[in-house]
Amino acid sequence: MRLLSMEELEARKEVKGDFEKWALMKEISWRQKSREVWLREGDRNTGFFHKMANSHRRRNCLSKIKINRTWIDGEDAARLEEAFTEEEVFSALSDLNGDKAPGPDGFSLSFWKFSWDFAKEEVMGFLKEFHEHDRFVRSLNSTFLVLILKKAGAKDLRDFIPISLVGGLYKLLAKMLANRFKKVVGKVVSSTQNAFVEGRQILDTALIANEAIDSMLKRNESGVLCKLDIEKAYDHLNWNFLLLVLQRMGFGEKWTGWISWCISIATFSVLINGPPTGFFNSSRGCRIKGRSGDGALVSHLLFADDTLVFCDASQDQMTYFSWLLMWFEAISGLRINLDKSEILPVGRVENLEVLALEVGCKVGKLPTSYLGIPLGANHKSVAVWDGVEERFRKRLTMWKRQFISKGGRITLIRSTLSSMPIYLISLLRIPRVCFANERETLWRRVIRRKFGEEEGGWYTRDVREGFGVGLWKDIRKEGALLQNKVVFSMGNGRRVKFWKDNWCGNFTLCNFFPSLYAFASYKEAWLEELWDHLGEEGVWSPSFSRPFNDWEVEKVERLLLTIRGRRLNPLLEDRML
Repeated sequence: MRLLSMEELEARKEVKGDFEKWALMKEISWRQKSREVWLREGDRNTGFFHKMANSHRRRNCLSKIKINRTWIDGEDAARLEEAFTEEEVFSALSDLNGDKAPGPDGFSLSFWKFSWDFAKEEVMGFLKEFHEHDRFVRSLNSTFLVLILKKAGAKDLRDFIPISLVGGLYKLLAKMLANRFKKVVGKVVSSTQNAFVEGRQILDTALIANEAIDSMLKRNESGVLCKLDIEKAYDHLNWNFLLLVLQRMGFGEKWTGWISWCISIATFSVLINGPPTGFFNSSRGCRIKGRSGDGALVSHLLFADDTLVFCDASQDQMTYFSWLLMWFEAISGLRINLDKSEILPVGRVENLEVLALEVGCKVGKLPTSYLGIPLGANHKSVAVWDGVEERFRKRLTMWKRQFISKGGRITLIRSTLSSMPIYLISLLRIPRVCFANERETLWRRVIRRKFGEEEGGWYTRDVREGFGVGLWKDIRKEGALLQNKVVFSMGNGRRVKFWKDNWCGNFTLCNFFPSLYAFASYKEAWLEELWDHLGEEGVWSPSFSRPFNDWEVEKVERLLLTIRGRRLNPLLEDRML
């Protein structure tokens, strides 16, 4: 060992100063991250600050964020992962069609139904093993693929429709998982998506789209409507994207694991002219402003992968939209088929070609068709029915070439031709009871915001001429004919009127007891207002503006006998039957 020279001492001093400076800066950094303000009285150890900062990071990390009730709570997640019961299994088995073609195991569902009494132990054992270990034998998820021609002379693979023949046990398991899932899917799927959610239907989307276009035209607003076609949506779906979405929506680890196992171990064998080929795995894909004041915002509508997006006629907005589609494709593994997608002008749009070029799709025009329903068309126009008429002509031309008896022709007309216009008619004739009872659906909110609603919320207000498309006008007009014959089922009594609504039989009390109604204190009273909650059961207490005469006591007696036994239930909503 030797003493350091002057140069070495200066170098060590400089290095030591640099070390202390960087150590101080690191300490300040961790102190700022830890947000601790009591440093002078506490520990100045950098390790302490490091732990505190990591703690804050874990606490502030956003694994998921709730937007308009778009995740399920812990109770629903736990219910999805409960053990399978024999009643649940048999109920799912009974709901399945037993006559479908069997899969690789050779057993149709009719076999499992017929042999349930002695096969149920094996089935329950299979489900118990799946519940406990989150997996089952891979061979149970083998599938035969049958290719069905889309058109005569097809050669390209895209011209065939693949039909999956799945094994019976896996089909039963999938049905049970679907039954559980459909109980919570409405909580996590946006109201703009109307496919595969109980209580929503395809016609809702078409009605909303027509009303939205009408509102823009009546207010002289310009905009564009992007009609998107997602290519082979179920075949190209990225599994990691699907599982990540399930996790972010609050589904439990076990449930997510079940779904991951079911979709990832599937093997397929194509039946070519009868015999199967070898099995192969898949790497992705799945089988399978108004009169009432505030406007109802509609930015996009979906039915499965059929998508409509409402945009302003702005090049900047279309640029952002094209970026959004690009990111969506990158994350989900899906692909927008721009050759089949189109941009439709609503109102006067001068730079339409520029907007279409920004997205990369073709230019279309209104009226068009969406989900088989005319979009942006005058519903009274004969042209609305051109598609139905064309299908009629094609069927009749084909039948004329065949030797069919008169009785056979009548059968074909009743079974085929008579059902063709039903889909289109169903939108033009939506029952009024839907508006009364489907209070949370998107289509009802749009109609209510646009036309307003009468007291009680059972009907919209009268529709003025020139306001709104003809669809809802006709529905409102026809509903008015039935208004006096509507019967109500009372719940909490907040939307049914005591005297004027039909709730206690095939009559209204004001018509059945006109002399009593004449001096009733409150002729517009709701049921809730005339129900006295005194005691455990409660009693009716209609009020009158004067004492009864002797000859009116009997009528009051009959009134009380008529409503006796009918009680309000504060936990239920009033409904229209």
